[in-house]
Amino acid sequence: MARHALVVGGTGMLQGVTLHLTETFERVTVIARSERRLRALEDVAPGVIHGCALDYTDTDALRNAVDALRPLDLAVCWIHSVAPDAPYVIAEAGAPDVYVHVLGSAVADPSRPDDGRRDRFEANGDMIYREVILGFVREGGRSRWLTNPEICDGVIAAVEGNLHRSVVGQVEPWSARP
Repeated sequence: MARHALVVGGTGMLQGVTLHLTETFERVTVIARSERRLRALEDVAPGVIHGCALDYTDTDALRNAVDALRPLDLAVCWIHSVAPDAPYVIAEAGAPDVYVHVLGSAVADPSRPDDGRRDRFEANGDMIYREVILGFVREGGRSRWLTNPEICDGVIAAVEGNLHRSVVGQVEPWSARP
């Protein structure tokens, strides 16, 4: 059976991850809103990259689309907080073997309580759940957000590694965030 990966956010910040996955997966499906960006990405690796144009805030459409993509070996998901149920919908409907959840630095905010995210994902049977927290970089006494290549390198390391939680850049001290 062909190995299949799903990437949400794969036409933007995670485009480098999408392209990297074409080296080891026979099929890489990318969910994004922009039909134009999906087609351009498909042209880079015809027959390997397959675009799925939809807005992941539409929970029913997302569930139906992801269910139709099964089986999934891997899901790599960068989903904004405007769709709080979308990550769980993908995990439940897609039932990937490995789920790599890309998260913004806000999840490392020491003033925020644990929201039970890891427990909810780990309740999905045999699925391996990995978190990648995007931090910032301190340079010359100043802080900056990560670049897309830095983000992709960190996410690729999480896909290929065995860490359940990794941080790209740093999240401490919290007061040093840009």
